[in-house]
Amino acid sequence: MTPEARRRGRWTVGADGVRPVDRAAGSPDLPVGRLHAVGGEGLLVGRAVCLASVTLLDPAAWSWPDDRDDAGDPLCWICLALTA
Repeated sequence: MTPEARRRGRWTVGADGVRPVDRAAGSPDLPVGRLHAVGGEGLLVGRAVCLASVTLLDPAAWSWPDDRDDAGDPLCWICLALTA
């Protein structure tokens, strides 16, 4: 994949890990650590674009931020550079 194609891609999100929350309330797991961009083959093997091993997050609840200034969660700076 060329760097240009990588930057134009749509990204889902993975995290360094997840912390379970109250399943009875229907709450999703909460990410622990940094958020990472995941796409392409990384979706199959659980690897971010920075090659970190990640736990994939529910794409209905999480997405890689289009507006980096609005992102409130800690983002992987390598993934940021690779998806900018």
